[in-house]
This record gives sequence, C-alpha cells and structure tokens, in this order.
Amino acid sequence: MSRFFRLLCCVLCALFVSTVAASAQSCEARVSDLNFGAVSLRAGASATTSGTLTVSCRGALVSPVGACVRFGAGSGGAASGMSPRYMTGSKGSVPYILRPYGNSAANGVLTSVYVSVPVLLGSGSTTIPIYAEVLNSASALSSGSFSSSFSAGSDVELSYGVLSCGLLGTVTPVPGFNVTAGVVESCDLSVGSLNFGQVSGLGFKPADAVASIDMRCTEDTDYTISLGLGTGTGVSDPAYRKLSSGIDTLDYGLFMDSARTQVWGSAPAQQVGGTGNGLTQRFSVFGRIYQGQAPKIGVYTDSVVVTVNY
Repeated sequence: MSRFFRLLCCVLCALFVSTVAASAQSCEARVSDLNFGAVSLRAGASATTSGTLTVSCRGALVSPVGACVRFGAGSGGAASGMSPRYMTGSKGSVPYILRPYGNSAANGVLTSVYVSVPVLLGSGSTTIPIYAEVLNSASALSSGSFSSSFSAGSDVELSYGVLSCGLLGTVTPVPGFNVTAGVVESCDLSVGSLNFGQVSGLGFKPADAVASIDMRCTEDTDYTISLGLGTGTGVSDPAYRKLSSGIDTLDYGLFMDSARTQVWGSAPAQQVGGTGNGLTQRFSVFGRIYQGQAPKIGVYTDSVVVTVNY
C-alpha cells in the first residue's frame, strides 16, 4: 500500500511540475522606432530606413516556439492592404511602405510576420529586420515633421504558441513604436526644347518659338529660375545669345513674356520666381531669332543651362 502511494505521489508530483512549467511559458516582442531622418521628395530621390523586430520567449517546454506579430495601420492610417501607410504632419501626409526581411517588392508589405523562436535552457530570441521606404509622390505638402505612431495592442500585437499566423494562440500587446521623417524643401524640374523649325526670310521678320519649363516644388517653397547665356562664343548679353552652325551664327533671345520685351537671364531682375504648391507649375520661354540676318543653310543649335534656386 505504501509502495502504491509513493508511486501515485510521484506521478502527481510530475504532473504538477509539468503544469507549472507549461503555465510559465511566455513570449514578448519589441519593435524599434524607424526614423527616415531628412527626406527629399524629388523624383528619383530615395528615402529608406530600417529597424528590427525581436521576439523573446522563456519557460518553453518545446523548441522552437512559433510566434506571429500583427501590424496595423498606425496613427497616420493606410490604404487598402496597408499599402501604402501614411505619416501625417501639419499639412498633408507622406506615403511609405513597410516590408519584412528586405526592401524589395518580393518581400511583400508588412501586415503580419511569423517567426520561429529557438529556446535553449529555458529562453531564446529571434530578430528580423524591418525596412521602410518613402514614396516620392508626396510633394504636395510643406516641409516639416511627419510621423505615425503604432499603439500597443491596437496597432501591433503578438500571438505565440502557434504554427502559423491566423491560428489561435496566446495574445499579448507589443509596446508601441514610431515612424518619423523630416521632409526638406525640394523641387523637380522638367525642360522642353525650343525648336524654331525651318526658318527663312529673316531679312523681313523674326522667327518665334515657345518652350516650357515645368516646376514641382514642395508647398510654400520659394524658388527662382535663371537661364544661362548658352554656348555661343563671346555672348555677354542674354538678349543676344547665339545659335551656331559651325562658324556661322544667328542672334536670338529668350524672354519671359509673349511680347518678347522682358529678357530671361541670370541676373536677379532677369529671373522668374514662384512659390511651390506641390503641383506642377508651368512657365513659358518665348524665343526669338531676330530679323535682318542672312544665315547660311544649316542646322543651328545652342544649349542653355536652366538653374533653379530654392
């Protein structure tokens, strides 16, 4: 009888120890802040940053421990499928993408991520990278600070003891984190060619043509546009630039107005200015080859540097 009691006691004790160990299993996750720093929204500019997601477990009887971390939209909100998410500021919002493992479209958009946590001697952890990229389609806003906050539970939570995301496990909130960026003033420039076409009869009338300069600057960004003297030899007056064909030249001018009275050059009084609104702003360049010239047959060209200061 005493032998049976001892055996029963051992079994009960073993079950009790096992139950205590199982109930002691716990996991937690932490996500680092993601800071883009100073960001330019010019076309072709790249703004990326990265952080980490770390999942730690302890007291586990089975190794590895499966865990899933779910990510919401953040305080800035998001489009369908969390692509893109948004950082918000005093004026407007900046779209950005979060991706797990690498900054490639092949890695998809970060909505949830499954990690396997190896446990050795009662504890273990796994860290994976999180990448973020600003989309440069957001210049319709002012420069300044933009951010999105991910709140514990509502925007980021951990489920552990699962074989994959979507399965029921022990759910616990994850401490919140922030995504931030400082948008700096920036401008995009697109310049069209000024083509006078086939010109004849300059002895009696001038030849006119119009080109366009398209500007897109962040909102409230002041800028000026100046035009260089071109590549013609000996040019010092922007009203008399030179088109060249070998050693032959044609005098021409570039102007701000259709009447061709306001010369467009590089001196302060000869520049065109504006203030960005985030949208494309178009400026016309009015060209004129002056009459009274007797050019030889040929193709006449010049290259003029367009400079934007903001």
